[in-house]
Amino acid sequence: MSSVDDQDIWGLYAKGVKRMGEQEPLPLQTKSALPLSSPVKEEKKAIAQPLVPPPPPPSLPKTWKSEPLDLRVERNMSLGDVFIEAKLDLHGKTEAAAYESLKAFVETQSARGKRMLLVITGKGGVEGSSILRSNLPRWCTVPPFDGLVLAVRTAASHHGGEGAYYVLLRKRG
Repeated sequence: MSSVDDQDIWGLYAKGVKRMGEQEPLPLQTKSALPLSSPVKEEKKAIAQPLVPPPPPPSLPKTWKSEPLDLRVERNMSLGDVFIEAKLDLHGKTEAAAYESLKAFVETQSARGKRMLLVITGKGGVEGSSILRSNLPRWCTVPPFDGLVLAVRTAASHHGGEGAYYVLLRKRG
């Protein structure tokens, strides 16, 4: 390759590049020494396209299954001043295995008349994104959990904080 070819290639590559915060420049009409069917030209089209970063993950709310609770109960749950009747740790489980474990755990504890459960999901990796942490509140809003679970709240820091949930079961009739 000659230096002219290198300059043409670099010019085609760099024309789609812009500084952050700067509007995209209008395309320049340049004559290239490369034929239109050149495989190098096809590569340059793919490279010249600006990359769009993925949207940030939505932040998780502190409250799910927001059925009206007594203010005293709500306050005690936010402070972690609750009596935990049963605990389930889902660390290291796959999504399917965690779902099945949670289902069996909630059904068993409900049948025993237990109400306040602590479910530990973990905080997730470096970004703090845990599949179990994001799925557990959603699971509690659909059958078979929706008839058994009254409320789901993020646990207080001494019970696991963002990596755990209080699951309040409905009273048995």
